[in-house]
Amino acid sequence: MKRIISSFSIIALIAFFSVSTFAQPGRGNRGQQQGRQQMQIQDVPTEVRSEAHIAVFDEYLKLTDAQKVQIKKVEEDFAKRGEELRDASMARQRKMVAMRDLRNEHQQALHELLSKEQYAVYLEKKEAIQYDIRQRLKAYSEKGNK
Repeated sequence: MKRIISSFSIIALIAFFSVSTFAQPGRGNRGQQQGRQQMQIQDVPTEVRSEAHIAVFDEYLKLTDAQKVQIKKVEEDFAKRGEELRDASMARQRKMVAMRDLRNEHQQALHELLSKEQYAVYLEKKEAIQYDIRQRLKAYSEKGNK
């Protein structure tokens, strides 16, 4: 009886570890693919990034010519500051906090540039706007890599 129980226990342990072992690679591959996509988007030149932002913002928010010029300056400034922050040698936690602060500053700058109506539309459609910008940057990076 003891042999049957120990044999069953060994088989159960083997089955448990083999299932968890086979489950891991799928998750890791997906993370690597997302990381590669993110790296491709980060490699897009600042001018192209700001043009993509302006084009998508104009589509959704109907920007004036003055707003386009101001947003271009803001986007280029924050892109440069973000790049400097990514390259800075500091603890990961401090870098994450600094990036969050930079994003908050960026949001505040946009809030100041847009009218109340435009900012309300921006907040309502923020996810769609961000998605469209990412798609344009992704298309640019894929076109450049082929």
